[in-house]
Amino acid sequence: MVPPMIFVSVFFLVSVTTHLFLYRFAVRGLAVTHPAGRALMMGAFAVLALSFMAAFFLIRWDENPFTIGFYKTSAVWFALSISLVLAAAATWLLYGSLRACGVSAASFRGLGAACVLLGLGGSAWGFWSAFHPGITPVEVSLENLPESWRDKTIVQLSDVHLGHFHTPAAMARLAERVNALTPDMVVITGDLFDGMIDGLEGFADPLKRLSARKGVYFVTGNHEVYAGLRRSLDVVALAGIRVLFNEVVEIDGLQLMGIAYPGVADERQIRGVERLTRPGPDHRPCILLFHTPTDIRNDETLDRRTATYWRPDTSFALSKKLGVSLQLSGHTHRGQIFPFGLLTRWIFNGYDHGLHREEGFAIYTSSGVGTWGPPMRTGATPEIVVFTLRAAS
Repeated sequence: MVPPMIFVSVFFLVSVTTHLFLYRFAVRGLAVTHPAGRALMMGAFAVLALSFMAAFFLIRWDENPFTIGFYKTSAVWFALSISLVLAAAATWLLYGSLRACGVSAASFRGLGAACVLLGLGGSAWGFWSAFHPGITPVEVSLENLPESWRDKTIVQLSDVHLGHFHTPAAMARLAERVNALTPDMVVITGDLFDGMIDGLEGFADPLKRLSARKGVYFVTGNHEVYAGLRRSLDVVALAGIRVLFNEVVEIDGLQLMGIAYPGVADERQIRGVERLTRPGPDHRPCILLFHTPTDIRNDETLDRRTATYWRPDTSFALSKKLGVSLQLSGHTHRGQIFPFGLLTRWIFNGYDHGLHREEGFAIYTSSGVGTWGPPMRTGATPEIVVFTLRAAS
């Protein structure tokens, strides 16, 4: 794992650098020349540069109306600052390009205003999008699919991040949308909660509303660890949702395997693994629920968090060995905010979103339903994924 002080130092350096960039852009765009005005702006941007990091630590220390309000405000600003940095960069690039082409009449202030307005418009759409997930239909063909599962539907929810932004009321609305799809099964692939200290119990009732003919199933993600694993599992159990913690269950002839984050050392840690059949003519399909789009093997000689974020194992070797037909994952948010999707695509070797097939193995990585940190989605629409199972011809 990256030592906390190194992470904090890097985040601090990046935040200060970007806010210094925004300060210089604002001074140039607004033509602020008076020393007092510049000093006032410098102070304001210095406070904003530290606000999100300070709010994150404060809310972990104590949750009260002040710290919650401060966290929400700073998270919104953090999202806006990303859009404004992109707008400022676009302004400088356009202005420099026009000057290089001999267009000396180009107005920095006019270009800046246009880019900022576009950035704010994109942010407004991103804030709206964060709370309005779309429906993504996906057809998956599986070899030897039991008759009882042919043309049946499975709804995947991932990375809902229930907390201060995605409230119990939001969960109730999400349950209504899912139930309207009349799924045969609902699976939740981790990060259901967002790491709150208090108030998790308030989500039990809206979670109870999720309904599916063959049950609702859950595996843990990294944020359940942050929120408190025992507390998170208690709330899920209180909601009547079946927790799969390193085990295989059979549901009407279909094998369903749930592996808890961060994975297992070897297959002997998976209860009911003897039910699985290895790839071959008589192979029975198995669907795996695992939070990250990586192999389920957890090398205990490495820090799993570092491996998950910076050195992910996308060989899916153990999953394939066990005969997994379809792995359902999340975690990446597909970057959540542009341009971070480029980073997640690079880190996860292209498995950060969508359906990928490799002979008898397939994986779908969801972009998730909710948000972590800034409540904004630009370039990565949140989704409720609806799988329709077909028999492979």
